[in-house]
Amino acid sequence: MAGNWQGYTNKMLFHSRLLLDAWVDAEIAAKPAFREACLNAMVQAYHSLLAEIMTNYQLSVSQLPTMDDAMTAFNHKGECSSELRYVEQLMQQDSWLSSLVKAHFECMHPAQRINAERSIIPLSPMGLDNLQETESVIKVLESLKELVSYSRNFSLEW
Repeated sequence: MAGNWQGYTNKMLFHSRLLLDAWVDAEIAAKPAFREACLNAMVQAYHSLLAEIMTNYQLSVSQLPTMDDAMTAFNHKGECSSELRYVEQLMQQDSWLSSLVKAHFECMHPAQRINAERSIIPLSPMGLDNLQETESVIKVLESLKELVSYSRNFSLEW
């Protein structure tokens, strides 16, 4: 089953790259749709990586797990995965992975209306995440690919 999750992770990374390229080339009105689709594919690749890690430890995975699902499964089995601990640390820090998950979460929920005082002039868009520009998403995608490679190489070592 691990091979199936690896294939799905690879597929989502490939889709992420295609959607990112389409986002760059899209007309202004279409950019938000491609951004959202790109973030969605990247988050699916992240969840698929969690499934890969779980199956490397002979844990059954039938659907894309969340970090909580993965941690619960490992705790229930009484095992510890250093790869999962590393990913958990990335999620708890102000990292590219936590930024990705936050940006994806914000896409999936309606925007909150913000009323600014007339005397305050916002210097940057209010309430927007830092993954609005394709350049920052390119860096996050490269980091995600590195994380996948790291996790796969680590599991091959033992």
